[in-house]
Amino acid sequence: MFGKQQPQPDAWSLRGFSASLTAICALLVTLFCVFTRYASEEEFSIHVSQYYSWFIDVEIMVFLGFGCLMTFLRRYSYSAVGLNFLLSVVVMIEAILLIGVAEQVIWGGHTRIEIDLPLLINATFCAAAGMIAFGAVIGRATPSQLLWLMVAMVPLYAVNMHLVFVSFNALDVGGSVSIHAFGAYYGLAASLMLGRGQRLPPSHPKNNSSYTTDVFAMIGTLFLWIFWPSFIGALASVEPTADVNKAALPGQFLCIVNTVLGLLGATLATFATSTAIHNKLNMVHIQNATLAGGVAMGAAANLHITPGGALAIGVFAGILSTLGFTYLTPFLQARINLGDTCGVHNLHGLPGILGGLVAGLAALRQDAALLGHSSGGAQLGYQMVAILVTLAIASGGGLIMGWLVTAVNPFQQKLCLEEHYDDGVYWQDVNVEAMADHHDPSIGVPADVSYHLGQRGCPGDSAHVKPAQYAANV
Repeated sequence: MFGKQQPQPDAWSLRGFSASLTAICALLVTLFCVFTRYASEEEFSIHVSQYYSWFIDVEIMVFLGFGCLMTFLRRYSYSAVGLNFLLSVVVMIEAILLIGVAEQVIWGGHTRIEIDLPLLINATFCAAAGMIAFGAVIGRATPSQLLWLMVAMVPLYAVNMHLVFVSFNALDVGGSVSIHAFGAYYGLAASLMLGRGQRLPPSHPKNNSSYTTDVFAMIGTLFLWIFWPSFIGALASVEPTADVNKAALPGQFLCIVNTVLGLLGATLATFATSTAIHNKLNMVHIQNATLAGGVAMGAAANLHITPGGALAIGVFAGILSTLGFTYLTPFLQARINLGDTCGVHNLHGLPGILGGLVAGLAALRQDAALLGHSSGGAQLGYQMVAILVTLAIASGGGLIMGWLVTAVNPFQQKLCLEEHYDDGVYWQDVNVEAMADHHDPSIGVPADVSYHLGQRGCPGDSAHVKPAQYAANV
């Protein structure tokens, strides 16, 4: 049974990861040397004054905000912050190349990729989508699997970004659809494939937080909450010399004000809804659903939707997200074995779709100069197309890559249930925490059910399986 001894990390645990990362690093450095150069010197001072402060704010969100938010797992905080750091770096470097190729070479007529601050901001947005996807599978995938999931996501993101903004002319200045919904459903689809052959128990003794880790995660929430307007408005500014329609000039101001109001509304609604459901405040709700207003506001942030409208959108997003954490996440895990460690479906997926629809509906009452199409009705139609295409690309890509990273496994890396959500498998000076007896009522599995196949819940270990609802292999 579990608990007799502390298993130590196996020799294979990072072997494939090291080989993969070395190969990816060599390839990226080579491609940078051959295909990139700096932007023209005329743009240097303009871009620094116009974009640099916004770029730093976006980086704080991705590297510090997301990283701290994911430290809620009591045995996985090293990996939450460390892998968030590494994977964001890998995605950013790859995104500079692929988004640069798409925007500048294929459709822009350049011969090489010119690196400027807007491209760095777009690459950081791609890293944000990757970390949203990471949140769906955190604790249940090896570093090698995570690395390849992120590498494969970037070309899909670049293609989808071109379709949303160029082919469909959709409204999505803050990435409700192209960043949040894309990242969420890519991660959820991959999570579904990672769970094949290993039934997730209703609760896992390591898939929980401690008082201390919840405080650190709450600090991450506050970083995200404070800097979210910068995330939305980073690329909404207009150069002083640009020849644009005057209706677009207040776009960055509207992004800031509407996003702040959306976040305020979501925070009020989350505290009220959480208390109404539980008669006490739930920290998971407060850490996550309070941010849903920023997600939902992203697509319509640069539109004239009125201050009251922005506040109401935030309120609705906060309620939707809180209800999702309470009812939808456990329902999907029980019915289709869909693991969602950080609840990205509720914070990013559903509010992201909501944001895309809000922008389409708001377009019905906007100045045509602000729209990508001749009428609000046409804009609404293309918003729906952009949402559906994003869901198809993200979900399809996630399903394929989730299957590949489990099926193509040269080092036979398999995480046991006991090794889920545990830093001890990968980090020095940290031991894998032995789980309690597998029939311990605190685990949430009925006494007549077994959910493991051996000493540590590893497929391939000797031992027993009962044909029960919570069996490890189904």
